[in-house]
Amino acid sequence: IAERYQLNNTSVQLILLRLASEGLIKIVPIKEHRWPYNAAQDEYHVAALDVRTRLLSTRQGGFVSDLRRQGQQPRIEVEEIKVIYADEEVARLLALSPGEKVIMYRQRQWLDAETLMALSETYLPFWMAELLPELEAPDCDLYLLMRRLGKQPYWCTEAVDVVHASSLERVIFGLSPNDPCPLLKLTRRVFDRSGEPLSVDFLTDRADLYRLHYSFPLYPEDVPEPFREQER
Repeated sequence: IAERYQLNNTSVQLILLRLASEGLIKIVPIKEHRWPYNAAQDEYHVAALDVRTRLLSTRQGGFVSDLRRQGQQPRIEVEEIKVIYADEEVARLLALSPGEKVIMYRQRQWLDAETLMALSETYLPFWMAELLPELEAPDCDLYLLMRRLGKQPYWCTEAVDVVHASSLERVIFGLSPNDPCPLLKLTRRVFDRSGEPLSVDFLTDRADLYRLHYSFPLYPEDVPEPFREQER
């Protein structure tokens, strides 16, 4: 661009950033400098404009089982598991009283060895405590563990927000500071057939890697009675 249109480096940088904001190019941080005088921080690639090349998440089951159905080999990295006292928000979402014991389960969800797909912070009722050691497995399926305790995960609701990545989130996901890639913030609640909450997840997903597929009843009256209030 610089040679063809006789532009200086600053102008070229502004053009590249504008193309990135339009979704036409992808900005990737340089992880290894191969030349002693190469001070560039980013590489620029033509973006994949076909969104259908992204991973299609059906939202059915957990992260590992969902992506394995697509032939992927995802893994979970457990960051922290501990018993805490529920604050007002977590208590409300789990239908508990503030101050009751809950399990906080924080993990990173990887597509492969280098690609971090999502951050997950899950809160579970204290009856999951007897299976705490099994939550640390890299291929843990939370909903199968619930079934072992006699619970029957049945219904799921998700609220999705699209946000700009914070500077800290860019570092965690390995994104360039110049990459305009948005993130998906999801609040996911899982219930049994009676409408009892079994878990609540606060998820942060990379929007440039995911497509989320949902199906739902078209009319409110077709939602099963125990979940109609949860849909509002």
